[in-house]
This record gives sequence, structure tokens and C-alpha cells, in this order.
Amino acid sequence: MPSRFSIISLFCAALLLCSSAADAYIGPIIIIGAVGSMFGWVAAIGVAVLIVLSYPFYLLYRKKNNRKQGKVEEAAAEEVEESSVGT
Repeated sequence: MPSRFSIISLFCAALLLCSSAADAYIGPIIIIGAVGSMFGWVAAIGVAVLIVLSYPFYLLYRKKNNRKQGKVEEAAAEEVEESSVGT
């Protein structure tokens, strides 16, 4: 005697084999989602490229500001020395 599980399995398999194609209207929503997903990928890659290309300019900016900061610190140190020598 076949078990209840095998009978149900055979019945489900028969239903799957007898089914026909479903004609369903998807609508424009799936296209909007696909375009949005593609835009997200393109934007992410664009931002990554922009960051990689702008990094050398960032390093130059930091180097320039560090030089200015160093000159300001040297001038402040000289003023401190002059004021301590004069007293």
C-alpha cells in the first residue's frame, strides 16, 4: 500500500505536468524597477570612478595646507622666541 506522502507527491506532479502557460500582464512596474536598479549600479560605479580620479587632487590639497600650517607654526614659534628674548 503506497504511503499518503507518495500519493500526494504523484498528484502534485500530475498537476504540474498538466498545467499550461499563464498569460499574465506584468505592466510597466517591472520596467521601472529594472531601470531603477540599472541606474543604481551605474551611479555606484560612477561615484567609485570619481573618487579614484579625485584622490590625487585631495592629496595635493592636503600637502598644500600642511605647508601653510607649517609656516604658521614656524611664525608663531619665532614670535614666542622673540617675546621671551626681549623680556
